[in-house]
Amino acid sequence: MTSTVPDVVDRYYRQIGESDIDGFISCFTDNAIVADEDRTYQGPAAIRAWRERTAAEFDYNAVPESVQEEAGGNVVVTTLVSGTFPGSPVRLRHRFTIRDGLIGALDIRP
Repeated sequence: MTSTVPDVVDRYYRQIGESDIDGFISCFTDNAIVADEDRTYQGPAAIRAWRERTAAEFDYNAVPESVQEEAGGNVVVTTLVSGTFPGSPVRLRHRFTIRDGLIGALDIRP
């Protein structure tokens, strides 16, 4: 990824490939919201449950392909996600809202 990507976004993608759930959760603010597959997860406990469920159900890789910065501190990363899930591989848009150096919101869509 380019040097314009916030460190926490870089860290988020590195953590996807590792089994350190605490490291993954540390990327998010205490009141962060994640929207994925028509569901919303708010706060550390819900985001942890989302990550643990996803990791238990599927083996997958997420490779950033392009990055766009938006006004207001948002970063949109087009990501190639491939693994043991139906429809693999798929390109998803990860829209990160950064607050105080952490992910305050993440919206994942096709």
